[in-house]
Amino acid sequence: MFKIATLITPTLTFFAGLTAGALVFSAPGEQQPETAPLADQGQAPAATALTVESGEEESTEAAKAATAEPEVEPSVAAPPPEFIERIDRISDAWGRMQSELADLRQRVAMLERRPVPAAAAERDEDDRPRRARTPEQQRDALVQAGVAIDVAEDLVLRRSEVSLRRLELRDRAIREGWINSDRYREELQRINADRVSVRDEVGPEIYDRFLYETGSDNRVLVDAVIPGSAGDQNGLMPGDVVERYAEAAIFDPRDLRNATSDGISGELVPVQVRREGELQEIWLPRGPIGIQLETARIEPQG
Repeated sequence: MFKIATLITPTLTFFAGLTAGALVFSAPGEQQPETAPLADQGQAPAATALTVESGEEESTEAAKAATAEPEVEPSVAAPPPEFIERIDRISDAWGRMQSELADLRQRVAMLERRPVPAAAAERDEDDRPRRARTPEQQRDALVQAGVAIDVAEDLVLRRSEVSLRRLELRDRAIREGWINSDRYREELQRINADRVSVRDEVGPEIYDRFLYETGSDNRVLVDAVIPGSAGDQNGLMPGDVVERYAEAAIFDPRDLRNATSDGISGELVPVQVRREGELQEIWLPRGPIGIQLETARIEPQG
């Protein structure tokens, strides 16, 4: 009995301890105190120290930057006076070129807008007859213009004689060494006094036809009108064909210049122009008209 009791006691003690151990391990463990904050609290001084050191370094650098001398940019040398003068000349030339270009564009636009003469096709070089070069051709042209054949032959002969006299005078003056002298000019003036004017001999109407038949220009056209001029203020337009100025028939620019210089300056005179085939009359003060001219070959009307 005693042996059994002896064996039971340790056995019970063993099971009691085993049971107590099981209870201990199976019970919920107590929460351990948080150590992270302690660790953070332990590290905070170090972080604060780093921040302070960084701030001190930045303050030191800022102080150095404040006390450092400012960087001086390299100075740019001023351009020489001749360079500036050249730039000014180029600028002025550019301005003039722009002004001339604007004037050219205005002129082109004016030419594009101007009316075309009714007989403009006659100005085509392919349709223009050859000029009368021989006496026979000149005689035939006069006959086609309405001159009697005997009158035409006499007219051509007298014109030829005057031309030959001028040639002989020039040749003799060159040989004898008095070309371009007063003597030469006086003798040439006497010869020209006998010059035969087809216009005076046959009249303006037949002369007009004669010019046309020989392939010569016989009309004066307004090429451009100067702004503010008498022509501009009184209604002349580019493309107008000037046929008469006062009482004078106009066949070339010289006729018009002579007519504007005759008479009393400033007096109003009638001027006949043909515009788009229609004859119109305007009044201009005698004197400069303020127009640019060109010539054309147009078949006479009637």
